[in-house]
Amino acid sequence: MYLYSNKRDTFDLIQRYLDQVNEKKSKLIINDDGTVNLTYTLTDGIKTLYSDDQSDITKWIEEHNYLQDGQYDVVMYGLGLTQHLAKLIEINSKLNFFIMEPEIDIFVEALKIVEIDQLLEHPQVKQLTIGNHPIHFKLFHSLVSTYSSLSQIDVYIPYYAQINIEDMRAFYEYNYLIRESRLIEIGFEKQFGTLPYRNSINNIEKMLLSQPISELHNKFEGCTALVVGGGPSLAVDAEEIKKHKDKLLIIAAGSSIQSLLTYGIEPHLMVSMDPGSANGKVYEKIESSEIPLVFVPQIYANILNIHPKHNYYAWFQNDVIINYLFSDIKVDYNFVPTNSVSGTAIQVAKYLGANQILFAGQDCSFPNNEFYAQGVEHVSESQLKKKIAKGNLEVENVNGTTNYTDISMKSVLENIERLISTIDDVTFINTSSLGAKIKGADYVPFLEATKNIQSNNFNFSELRLSFKNESTTNSITVEGALSRIRKFKSTCEQLIDYSEASLKLIGKIDEQSRRQPDKAMNTLAKLEQQFSKVTRNAMFEDIITVWNRGLTRNYDQQVIRIAKEPTMIGKTKLLNEIVVPFIEAIINSFRELIKEFQQLQEKLTQIKEQ
Repeated sequence: MYLYSNKRDTFDLIQRYLDQVNEKKSKLIINDDGTVNLTYTLTDGIKTLYSDDQSDITKWIEEHNYLQDGQYDVVMYGLGLTQHLAKLIEINSKLNFFIMEPEIDIFVEALKIVEIDQLLEHPQVKQLTIGNHPIHFKLFHSLVSTYSSLSQIDVYIPYYAQINIEDMRAFYEYNYLIRESRLIEIGFEKQFGTLPYRNSINNIEKMLLSQPISELHNKFEGCTALVVGGGPSLAVDAEEIKKHKDKLLIIAAGSSIQSLLTYGIEPHLMVSMDPGSANGKVYEKIESSEIPLVFVPQIYANILNIHPKHNYYAWFQNDVIINYLFSDIKVDYNFVPTNSVSGTAIQVAKYLGANQILFAGQDCSFPNNEFYAQGVEHVSESQLKKKIAKGNLEVENVNGTTNYTDISMKSVLENIERLISTIDDVTFINTSSLGAKIKGADYVPFLEATKNIQSNNFNFSELRLSFKNESTTNSITVEGALSRIRKFKSTCEQLIDYSEASLKLIGKIDEQSRRQPDKAMNTLAKLEQQFSKVTRNAMFEDIITVWNRGLTRNYDQQVIRIAKEPTMIGKTKLLNEIVVPFIEAIINSFRELIKEFQQLQEKLTQIKEQ
């Protein structure tokens, strides 16, 4: 009954499983001496979870004795009959456990001897998820990402590797991807704060003065594109790249435009996405105004003042401002966000119709302890030296030896590799002669990779000529944008009112908690209803939680303490410690958004009146 009342999703999952599965693979064994064990039927016979003398558990605990000191969030794969968990709880009362039980069959058998309410209510057990489908793994890791606040340690019960090693691999793959994503988010937030979202708001004006990249969809279908990074290996093939300019659609990814121009190569297209001022410095010292640019709205805003024409826009799937504001507009240039501009350039090349993409200068490492090719001026020499000095990891290069790299560059490499693996109809070739191996893009020297590419009928200069004609595909108009801005501001004002009403209810609870605890509890119920008008609103869910990512994560981790607090006075104290500062912060965020959109509204009104 506990699962039915308190964990209905788990109860329903088990019920569906029992209704659908006729033959169970797992069986509980109760020995004469009162000890318990579990069998599982595998293709090569029946295996038992524990040895008869339980020496395997003793050995396992000895292997994990490093957990007896310190505070950690333990991510545990497999629950079994809880003996492994119980031993870890015994050795350290400061461990928190996030448990993934992939075998419903085993969990059903465990329910026969485990007091499930005591297990799930144990203060050290923070999460238990059941199931072995990708959706269960993703849900589990998302919850861990939200509620884990300590250093994480991974442990698993060896028995589960015998049952299904592929499920186990999938679990840890999701684990890695979500943790990596969280680290990138934290680093991104620490570096840029709300700047990317403010850029998206400011650059709506520039989007209206530019063309959507849909103007170029499959314009050069069947071409070979060269996506150029700024790595040291670019110097090796610069002269040959110049000779092949008419055969290749040359795309400068981010800051590589500096090096290309230094080598006398004018690319056909530039792609830029980075939100920070360092990206702005790339364009301040070069003359690139006649080279077409593809940008995303999060780009550092001043770049579009320096480069006011020949601009095309796309946007990212995670651009919360643009996707919220223009949610009714269906586009096919909603690109996958990547943690390097090269990933965006790859998607642009494919969108323009390339069926073969070559990489140049995509070193994703520090070959010969160098970071960039010649011509780079947006970072100082001391910054480069500091960056390279932190390269304490190694990666295999295309020549069979190794290059130094760091966690950031390694992440870029893996991100590009994952993107490549999702694109089936394009051949990728890596011509970066000094760089890291790129999975999915075999290394071929530039001359060899281009020797069979014939002169073609593509006129890549048409990327500029497109701007002689008015766009026929731009669904965003000045009046349409103004209408959306007015509605956005109105929603912000309404959510401010709801938030302030919530603060008043907390003040009322404060007054009632000491003398009228029953009334205080009723008012708390009204507070939950009132504040849900904010938290269930699409603007809050889509924008505010990202605008205040760190604050929201901390709130999610702390707010559950209120439900667990038994006394009304204790709940009131936590409301003032946790909820009041959070509401005040999001009210400030709504006001910041109103200010940003007011400024945009004034600019667009001027454009409309011209």
